[in-house]
Amino acid sequence: MRRLRGLGRNARWLLLTEPGWSLPFPWVFFYQPVYAVSIGLSEVEYGAWLSVARALSIAAPLSAVPLASRLGLKRGFLLVDVLANVPFLAAMMAGTRELVAAGILSSSLLSVAAPLWETLLVEGTDPEALVVAYAVPSVIFTVGSSLTFVAGLLVKRYGVVGGYRIVLLVALAAYLAKTAALALKLEEPPRADPGGRPRSPARAFVRALRADRRLLLIVAYNVLSSVIFASLGYLSLYLTDERGARLPPDAASLVPLLSSAASLATLAAVSLRPPGALYLALAASAGAAAYTLYGLSAADPRLAFAAALLSGLRGAEFSVARACFLGLLGGADASVKGQAISVLYTLSNAISIPAPAAAGLLYSVHPAYVWLLAAACSLAQLALLAALARARSAARAG
Repeated sequence: MRRLRGLGRNARWLLLTEPGWSLPFPWVFFYQPVYAVSIGLSEVEYGAWLSVARALSIAAPLSAVPLASRLGLKRGFLLVDVLANVPFLAAMMAGTRELVAAGILSSSLLSVAAPLWETLLVEGTDPEALVVAYAVPSVIFTVGSSLTFVAGLLVKRYGVVGGYRIVLLVALAAYLAKTAALALKLEEPPRADPGGRPRSPARAFVRALRADRRLLLIVAYNVLSSVIFASLGYLSLYLTDERGARLPPDAASLVPLLSSAASLATLAAVSLRPPGALYLALAASAGAAAYTLYGLSAADPRLAFAAALLSGLRGAEFSVARACFLGLLGGADASVKGQAISVLYTLSNAISIPAPAAAGLLYSVHPAYVWLLAAACSLAQLALLAALARARSAARAG
């Protein structure tokens, strides 16, 4: 509660309304590949469209700060967020191959909305409250994931197509309610240096990268997380595939339930005592073990449930990694932080463009291969964290 008092006003409203997105959208994302394949897209086509969307997202985050300068952070965020979510949900509901592909492409605008959302979240928030600020949305998203069995029951009762469209309608109604509340309650943060000489937040961030090698290592860690996320996009398909874990759709929904339970416990522990890079090493190790078990679950489907529990230990990874990243920026103003977050999104998208298509290609060869990719990325993250520890020791010695 002490840390929650350190949140800024906008952060409090963003977190209060977050259930409107983070409760239903895990259901949307979990069954999205199953739905896409059901209406006629192949695994390779689905991965290819995801890669195209990622390609469109390369330069998009860099437009976030200029857009905020022109429209303001509040209006810029609300405009782009609506354009990213409403067309995506509507196109998915239409249910044709072409419109589903268009919906996937429209979701690339999330890479513009996300940096603006994060800038509103951290502006006015005390540094010691950053982990909590990022952990609360993760908790809500995790609760949403734990309720994926509700979507599983809908899919079982009405079929993949009919059940998924009901899920989309629920998500649309919740999102619109959330957006209406934010339109009324968010406040425009004060502009830095009003009337003064314009500053270049991009140059300030580049100087910070050159001055501190640890920032580059954290950026690389986040990029690998994006590649892992591309592999996880095939989880629901793998769990129900005859070449994978061979689980029925309703049983498959228990996997995110178990993972969510472990994530909630992890998030609670991290929020009470922020652990820093040591937790990230634990998360990467647990991830490598979990993805190996997912790959082996084709031989024994029960291993998928053990993998879910292990993968849940990564539940606070995003919160801790972001807090470490922003902590290294020190007392930078909102413009510099916004530019830094935008560059982080851009680098993650640029380097991980081929990841969804590669995952789709690997899946078409053998479903278990996507878990080899994810496990390799987790091991690479461990190597980066070892380098980060050495850089931190050198900085202290200097």
